[in-house]
Amino acid sequence: MTWSSKPFRRPKNSGNLKIKQIWGIICFFSITTFLGGLLVTKGREPINSNQIHIKGAANTPNREIVKAMGINLPTSLLEINPKQLENNLQKNLPIKAVAISRRIAPLGIDVQILEREPIAFALRKQGNNQEKGMVDKEGYWIPIINGTNESSNTSKGLIIDGWDPSKKDLIKFLLRNQTSLGSPLKRVIFNPNGNISLQTEFFKFVHLGNKSNLLDQQLKAIAQLSKSLPNKLTDTSEIILNLKNPSKPKLFLPNEKNN
Repeated sequence: MTWSSKPFRRPKNSGNLKIKQIWGIICFFSITTFLGGLLVTKGREPINSNQIHIKGAANTPNREIVKAMGINLPTSLLEINPKQLENNLQKNLPIKAVAISRRIAPLGIDVQILEREPIAFALRKQGNNQEKGMVDKEGYWIPIINGTNESSNTSKGLIIDGWDPSKKDLIKFLLRNQTSLGSPLKRVIFNPNGNISLQTEFFKFVHLGNKSNLLDQQLKAIAQLSKSLPNKLTDTSEIILNLKNPSKPKLFLPNEKNN
């Protein structure tokens, strides 16, 4: 066995590398300590509503958003739980998504909101009263807040009459397919007995019944009949169509009885 006569040499830059690593650790702990101290100091200071910065809320007033957050102002930043505030907003307001973060400098809260966009008016029963609202393309109820969002683009006055949470999927389906009916959809009526009726520009009523599995077939039948009816009939807007059995549609012309 032979030993090399060459002396062991450290890499040229190993000393500089260790110094950089030590300084990096010192800087990290210094910054962390500074930020921690700043959070404790500034986080105890109370914030007011003018320090809550809201973005993305085109249809909901800021005061309604602050109210829905459920916090008592003034309050300190450390007492605020962003996750809880996000849950409160999604529970109390018609929004799709929300992100809330606390900010130290300048002191405040940032709220980023993605609202639901109303595309139709809606009516629903609240006890003995009827409440006006709106729905988005997924069938979610959107309350009218002091008239601020009532002027939104709502499919030229389309009305969903008899809205209920259990009807969201049906509403979503009808809204998605309304342009294929052959004439503009004016009203969707959910009757208390479970039956669905439509009103279009051509038909005074289209009775669909309560079998949702037939809905796709029924909408295709409406489109076909809209194309085949003579103009002198569709111009009256008094035709009643019974499509409870889409394979045997019944058409009732003006002045005829609908049995």
